[in-house]
Amino acid sequence: MVDKKRVAVLFGGRSVEHDISVVSGLQALAAIDGSRFDAFPVYVDFSGALWFGPALRERKNFIPDAAALANLDRVTLDVSTPGSPQFTSGKAPGLFGGKRATYPFDVALPVFHGTFGEDGSIQGLFDFYGIPYTGMRTMAAAVAMDKVATKLLLSGSGVQTLPHVLVERPQSGFIIGKDVLQGLLGDMAFPVIVKPATLGSSIGVALAKDIDELAAVLPGVLKLDNRAVVEPAVQNLVEYNVSVSRLFGQTGVSAIERPKSSSALLDFKEKYLSGSSTKKLGGASAAQNSGGMLSLTRDINPDMPADIREKVVAWSKIAFERLAGTGAPRIDFLSNRETGEVYLNEVNATPGSLAYFLWEAADTPVLFTEFLTALIEEGLRLKRPQSQFSDPVPEGARLFPKRG
Repeated sequence: MVDKKRVAVLFGGRSVEHDISVVSGLQALAAIDGSRFDAFPVYVDFSGALWFGPALRERKNFIPDAAALANLDRVTLDVSTPGSPQFTSGKAPGLFGGKRATYPFDVALPVFHGTFGEDGSIQGLFDFYGIPYTGMRTMAAAVAMDKVATKLLLSGSGVQTLPHVLVERPQSGFIIGKDVLQGLLGDMAFPVIVKPATLGSSIGVALAKDIDELAAVLPGVLKLDNRAVVEPAVQNLVEYNVSVSRLFGQTGVSAIERPKSSSALLDFKEKYLSGSSTKKLGGASAAQNSGGMLSLTRDINPDMPADIREKVVAWSKIAFERLAGTGAPRIDFLSNRETGEVYLNEVNATPGSLAYFLWEAADTPVLFTEFLTALIEEGLRLKRPQSQFSDPVPEGARLFPKRG
């Protein structure tokens, strides 16, 4: 018999992107190769509680209400045995004693979007306990989530990013005077784009055509994040997105997508909830009929100027390498169709639907199941080794007696 590795697929979470995380997680859960892996869902609710149960495999059961939660098992992460992580049941043993149920796993596949999951927080927890996990490592995920940190990381790399002004939430309230804002902007011309510094998926993004509109939209942005980024709005806007990875050998890129939008700004609902006429990509896949990013109307491998394509491909690889790249982040670009200017907009450590459809449409197509297998195998290889010493403190730094 094949010794299957057990994969804990975690999704949901304490983020404004909770719902799309559920969709992405269920897509991944359905597409994992059952002949090689034994995968199970772990749902994280809005409070951070962890839930286990077969009902969590079905999209119709989300979001679980009180009655549904009563039939699930609230679990905790148990790391009491080094190298053998498991989730332990919150349900007390039966009347005749015994132990609480446990759900061991070999590797975690976190499919969180946004804060408290995609931003390095869960990755740091896994690193602390030596738990194998998929995707970008702690530092990379944290930097990628922060739009300003990403710009700083790419400084001097040749990758072009937009100039920006950082606006911090006031000590009290959310309103900032127009005179103060004008002073911060300096010579930045309107219109401008305003967005949270550490959120993705177009949540909280606003367009301001003058100082009055900027003052009006900022409070809403600062309610979502304690920092807002203000950038010049790219005129004649065209967006290009591409996933990059070294899962299949050397660093390579997926197909490029060009999102379509009926408005000047692609908002969250249009991005994730609009109907789609996009043709089926790649071949049979268990997650093909789910929603999420597949609902986005977009062009895959669109006609685009050769020089822009070259920049998108080259700059995505540079960003990936500077982030000590692992996993398969999606990197988003903004372009002015009239001038040909291109700017790297952001890096998504855990893109919607894990961007699997972009890999299915790559020059060398990779189906979702194959993609997940490579992702899981990389996570297992990258496991941070545990200390081999019960007391790792060197003699020169010792302040207390050595443990026996």
